[in-house]
Amino acid sequence: MVEQLSPLFGFLALIQDNPELRARLNEVCTADEVAAIAGELGHAFEASTLVGLFERCNEAPVARSGLMDEKLIRVYLQRDALR
Repeated sequence: MVEQLSPLFGFLALIQDNPELRARLNEVCTADEVAAIAGELGHAFEASTLVGLFERCNEAPVARSGLMDEKLIRVYLQRDALR
């Protein structure tokens, strides 16, 4: 899992400044879908790694429609504690 944190956090860093990516992420509800989008953008990581971070941040493993970006940003803001 540790080796996947760099690409995962690299992907999460893109969200706040990219409105198109935020909109795309808000169309998905699962870590699998997030990992697929990240992979398309060259940030490959396993969905299970993201689920593990959700758990460590006390976040549900899925998001309601329209809320995935906020969930991912909350995880990103805790990145130093999660490494």
